[in-house]
Amino acid sequence: MRDALAPRPRLGGRAALLLAFVAVVPFLNGLNADFTYDDKVIIRDNPRLASPDRAGEIFTTHYFSNSLAAGTAYRPLVLLTYAVQRWAHGNRAILFRAVNVALHAATTVLLASWLLALGFPRAPVLAAGALFGAVTIHVEAVTGLVGRAEILAALLVLLSADLWRRATAAQGRLAPLPYAGCVLSFLAAVFVKESAIVVPGVVLLAEAFRGGTVATPFFRRMAATLRARALPLAGLLVPVAAVFAARRVVLKGFLFSKQAAIFDLDNPLVAFPPLVRIADASWLLLRYAAKTLVPVGLSADHSAYALPLAARLSEPLALAGLGGLLLLVAAAVLLARPRPAASFGILFFLGTFFPASNLPFAIGTVYAERLAYLPSAGLLLAVTTILTPRLRAVPRPTRIRWGALALAAALLAYGTATVLRNRVFANDRSLYEDMVSKMPRSAKARYNLGYDDQRRGDLTGAEAQLTEATRIFPRYYDAWAVLGSVLSKEKRWDQAIAAYRRSVQLLPSYENGRWGLAKTLEAAGRGGEAEKAFREALKALPDSYPLLYHYASFLDAARRHAEALPEWRKALRAGKEAPLSYLGLARCLAALGRDGEAVEEARQALVRSPGLVSARLFLAERYEADGKELAAGGELSRALASAPKDPAVATALLELGARQPRLKARVAARVPSILRAFGDPPREAAVARALALFRGA
Repeated sequence: MRDALAPRPRLGGRAALLLAFVAVVPFLNGLNADFTYDDKVIIRDNPRLASPDRAGEIFTTHYFSNSLAAGTAYRPLVLLTYAVQRWAHGNRAILFRAVNVALHAATTVLLASWLLALGFPRAPVLAAGALFGAVTIHVEAVTGLVGRAEILAALLVLLSADLWRRATAAQGRLAPLPYAGCVLSFLAAVFVKESAIVVPGVVLLAEAFRGGTVATPFFRRMAATLRARALPLAGLLVPVAAVFAARRVVLKGFLFSKQAAIFDLDNPLVAFPPLVRIADASWLLLRYAAKTLVPVGLSADHSAYALPLAARLSEPLALAGLGGLLLLVAAAVLLARPRPAASFGILFFLGTFFPASNLPFAIGTVYAERLAYLPSAGLLLAVTTILTPRLRAVPRPTRIRWGALALAAALLAYGTATVLRNRVFANDRSLYEDMVSKMPRSAKARYNLGYDDQRRGDLTGAEAQLTEATRIFPRYYDAWAVLGSVLSKEKRWDQAIAAYRRSVQLLPSYENGRWGLAKTLEAAGRGGEAEKAFREALKALPDSYPLLYHYASFLDAARRHAEALPEWRKALRAGKEAPLSYLGLARCLAALGRDGEAVEEARQALVRSPGLVSARLFLAERYEADGKELAAGGELSRALASAPKDPAVATALLELGARQPRLKARVAARVPSILRAFGDPPREAAVARALALFRGA
């Protein structure tokens, strides 16, 4: 047997370039895709990533937002990578995606290099690496921007494992620099994604198979390794302790925030008894393996109740899951001697999947293809190792030729499927339609498509999808609220109010449902009920900015300005001095005859949002009433510069010029730009009337 610690064959520059090429090419057509789904919340619209001034918030808040009610993940380093890119080039999706593809290529190369260094045969390792670069199940991780957490965590896990190998290469001596790099890489990995906590297990698994064979005798060798490397292995507990401590500080809990709960819409397994959950999670592992090898029916959503699940241990699905898991473990044991790389691959697949598998505990999702990113490497190594020896009876030149042809055919098939799958991520619409097509029983997929229908103005389509979402999952409070919004736009008040009431009944603390109900009652002319709904909502959520803002607006609309004034001040505090709150307060003060204070509050709105056109329109109105025509004209000119295609601004400026002879020359200078924006004659009736009035004056 070769010395387990002897130098191993290197990957080589040509092989590395070929692997990188295979990992990059299938994903190139996905580079031009837009921000989709969670990409918008996590990256594009995330205020914490807007500027370096807010970088500290990335480390003091959880992955999804500031609210601990959603505090299930703490991943500051992956958020920091998005932030640095936003600071450098803004929200250009193609550049975010290019980084994902580059990280995927680096992971592919490092995977093959590490496996070769462990002593596994070159042919199956290179084949597994090439397949890892191209398989279609990786599209959600690579083309989906928020999948970067999976790729970067995988890269750092492999880097940690390889640095451990380097640090322990010399018999009886620990190389300090590679070891320090190993610990630091592991530390970074767990702050990219919590599933990277598998590093110690990956290190021990690699030790067991070091040299490309299983240590003999296995348990004696592992015990000796643990004794000899006890202190360095203990050092790997530092990143584990660090991430748990950080989560305790930020999330107020070691795993999740105490205020957070996993919704069974996202993961039905959370409500299952432990043994049933384990059985279902086992069959889902088999499903991941099948979808990796045969990428049919891939979808970006598998929430309730898209996938069949066993409700009892006696059901065939549960028995199949447990039996399949036992068979995989048995295969790993039986293959350990004759095919050690295959045994390693199976154990790597199971071990790296374990934290996100729903086996030890329920996680935030029942099934997500991006989770298969790192584990798939082990599965592919097992498959290529098992298949490669079948060609040994064939003479070597023929064997190499047939092996290369088989690999090329597989890469072509996977690459083509990957190119086609990338197109689904082009925009929200294509992604949501694909979700519903692949998972028609998914309440979340129906909700997403319905929400997009509403955004596009297709109220009929939105109602159909949202109604189906609530039928599939009757406790889907968010779907009930959006359905209420759709029905209110159609002025079907009774049905809209009923939908909103259902939303609030399901989740009394649901902010959108609360203010949507009150606003719909107000729009339906049921003012007394609307006020009652606002008061009940604010009793439940006293610090809710949307509720305070809309309640103050409601009181102003009822001309109860004295009552509205303190509510505006509360909204200002709750909204952290949001510009619209300043403007609402200004309008309320003006209605109370306190013009000086009103002007000052409107100016504060502009300090915080210089492009807030409504504040400039308000100030122009106040200035003109105060006899300050030039100041009014200046505000409207600045408003026109900010919003050259806003008909309200153009109309206000032209009407001011018609009323105030002193401003006619100044307004006349703006007429050409107004005509460029609205046509000559203007297409907007209000602008056309104002222009005729101005010219007549």
